[in-house]
Amino acid sequence: MKTITVIGPGRLAPPWLLPFVLLSWLHMLWLTAGLLELGMAARVLIWPTLFHFSAWLVYSLIYLVPALLITRAVAWLLPRMPRLAVLTGLVSSILCLLFILTDGMIYQLYNFHFNGFVLNLLLTPGGMESLGSSNDTYLSVALLIARIVVIQLVLIALSIRVARVPFARRPLIKAVAGLWLLALVTEGASYGIADLKKDGAILDTARVYPFFKAVRFRSLAARFGIEAAPRNSIRASVDTARLQYPRQPVAFNAVDAPDHKAPNIVWLVAESLRWDQLNPDTMPNTWALARRSQHFTRHYSSGNGTREGLFGMFYGLYGSYWSSFLSARRSPLLMDRIVELGYQLDLRTSARFSYPEFDKTLFAGVPVDQLQEADGNLPAWQRDQHNTSGLIEFLQQRETQRPFMSFYFLESTHARYYFPEDNAPNQPYAEDINYARMSKADLLPQIDLIRNRYSNAAHWIDVQVGRIVEELERQGLLDNTILIVTGDHGEEFLERGSWGHNSHFVDEQTRVPLVVSMPGREPQIIDRTTSHMDIATTLLQALGAQGPSQHYSLGQNLFSSAPRSYITISDWHSIGVVTGDLKFRIPYLNDGSLGWDPTGPADQPLNEAQQAARIDSNQKDILSAIRNSSQFLSKGVKARTEAGKLAL
Repeated sequence: MKTITVIGPGRLAPPWLLPFVLLSWLHMLWLTAGLLELGMAARVLIWPTLFHFSAWLVYSLIYLVPALLITRAVAWLLPRMPRLAVLTGLVSSILCLLFILTDGMIYQLYNFHFNGFVLNLLLTPGGMESLGSSNDTYLSVALLIARIVVIQLVLIALSIRVARVPFARRPLIKAVAGLWLLALVTEGASYGIADLKKDGAILDTARVYPFFKAVRFRSLAARFGIEAAPRNSIRASVDTARLQYPRQPVAFNAVDAPDHKAPNIVWLVAESLRWDQLNPDTMPNTWALARRSQHFTRHYSSGNGTREGLFGMFYGLYGSYWSSFLSARRSPLLMDRIVELGYQLDLRTSARFSYPEFDKTLFAGVPVDQLQEADGNLPAWQRDQHNTSGLIEFLQQRETQRPFMSFYFLESTHARYYFPEDNAPNQPYAEDINYARMSKADLLPQIDLIRNRYSNAAHWIDVQVGRIVEELERQGLLDNTILIVTGDHGEEFLERGSWGHNSHFVDEQTRVPLVVSMPGREPQIIDRTTSHMDIATTLLQALGAQGPSQHYSLGQNLFSSAPRSYITISDWHSIGVVTGDLKFRIPYLNDGSLGWDPTGPADQPLNEAQQAARIDSNQKDILSAIRNSSQFLSKGVKARTEAGKLAL
C-alpha cells in the first residue's frame, strides 16, 4: 500500500475500517460455522433453525467489537499515525479470531467455553505442560495462525484499496445495521419465548455461543397473565468464607503401640485411568493384585478432573471446597496426621505439583524440597519409569524402624497417552494425537486407534505397578502396608458425545478402578458404590481417628456396610448428585443448569416427566448435598440450606 488516508476533521474512523470490519465479519462467520453446526445438530424445526442462524450472525460480529473499538480509539487519538491504526486493526482482529476459534475447539470437545479452568491451565506453572502437545501439534497451530494472519493481511489490504473508491457508505451502513438488528431481535425473541415454554431445542443449545446472553420475558409475561413453564433454579452457593475444618476436634488412638504398628502407605494414582482398563489383558499385574486384595468394582472419582479427584481423595470433601482450602493453604487432616506420626515421606509426580496447586493444598504442610517432580523434558512414559525406579530406591534405602508413606502420580495415561514403542500390546494404534486437529469429525474415524493407544499407556502404567508390588513383596512389606491403586478420574472417547474429561459426570469420565490391599483383610470383590472421598476416611480411621467421620469428611469407610443413598462428583463449577435412579447437577459458580439435563444413574436420558418425578423423589438427598457443600465453612450454612429448600 502506498498511502493511507489520515482521519479528517469530524471523522471518527478511517475510511478503510468499515470495509475491513465487514470483511472480517465474513471471516469470523466462516470460523464460527462450526458453532452454528453444533447448535443446529439434528434440528429440522424452523424455530430453532431461525434462532441459531440469527444468533450466529449476531455474535460473530460481537466477537469483533473489541478490535473495532481499539482500532477506532487509536485512529482518533493518534490521527497522524495512520499506519499504527492499520497495525492495531490487523493485530486486534487476529487476536479476536484466534480466541473464538480456540474457544470453539474447546467447546466442541469438552462442552465448556473458555473459563476459569482454562485460564488456570494457561497461567499456573505446569498447566500447559500437562497437555503434552507434540511437535505436530505445534506445527499445526502455527499453520492455523499463519492462515488467519494471511487472510487478515489480504482483507486489510483490500479494505484500504476499496476505501479509495467512491461508494455509498451510508446506505451500506444502514443495510448492515438493519440486518444485524433484525437478527438481534429475532435471536432475543426466540430465546425469550423458548424460555417461557421451556423449549429444550433452543435452551439446551444456545450456550454453544461464547458469552451468550439470555433474554427472558418471564416478568413481562406475568404482567399479562401468561404462565411460564417452571425453571430449575437449584444451586449450591459456595464462597471462600473462613474454614471450619475439621468441624470438631478429632481424637486419635495411638497406632504405634507394640500391638498396633502404624501401617505403611503406598498410594499410586494414574492420570485419566478409567475402570474398564483394569482387565487381565491390559493391566495383568494390577489385575493379579486385585485378585488377592480388595477390588472395588463400582468406584467413582470425586471429580471429572485431577483437581477435584485428588482433593476428594485426600480431604474427603467435595471439589467445591477447593478455592477455600487453596486460599487458606490448608492441608488435609490426613497429611497432618501422617506428619504428626513421623512418617518418612516419598511424594513424587510425573506431572507438576504446582498444577493443580497441590503444593498449596494436599501437601501444604510438607516442605517443598520433599516434593519430587520428574524431568519435564522426558516423555511421560519415561518419567513414570524413572519415578518408579526412584520409589523402589526409596523403599530400599528407607529407615526400616519408621513407617513410610509414598504417594506417586503417574502420567502415561494422560493425553497424548504415552508408552514405549516396544511395549504396545494393542495393535494398531494411533501414532499421535494432534490437538490442533481434534474436532469430532477428525476423531471419529480413528477413535478405535486412539483407544488402543490409551490402552497401551494403561498397560505401561501396569508395568510400573508390577515393579513396585514386586519390591514390596521382596521386602515382605505387604503385611503391614496399605497399598492403593486407582485413577484420578476417567477418560471419555466420544461415547457420550465428548472427549477426555472435565466436561460431564458420565461414567466414562468419572468411574475409575480401585484396588486396595489392606493388611488383615481377606481378598474380596466389593460391588457396592464407593467414592474417592471414602479413601481419606478409611486412611484416617486406620491411623486412629475416633468419633463420627462427619466431623472431618463427607465420605465413609470403604469397608463400611452402612447404606448410602447418594454419592457426589464435582467439577470446576458444580457438583453432581448420583442416587439409585438419578444423576443430577447442581451449579455453584454459574446460574442455571442449561444443557445439563438430569439423567439416570448410568447416564440414561430421561424425559421431562421422569426428570421431575425423580428430582422430587430425591429431594432429601439433593438438599443434603447442598447442605454439605458448606458444612466445613464457618458461616452461611443455614442460609444456603434454606435457599436450597426454596429452590426445590
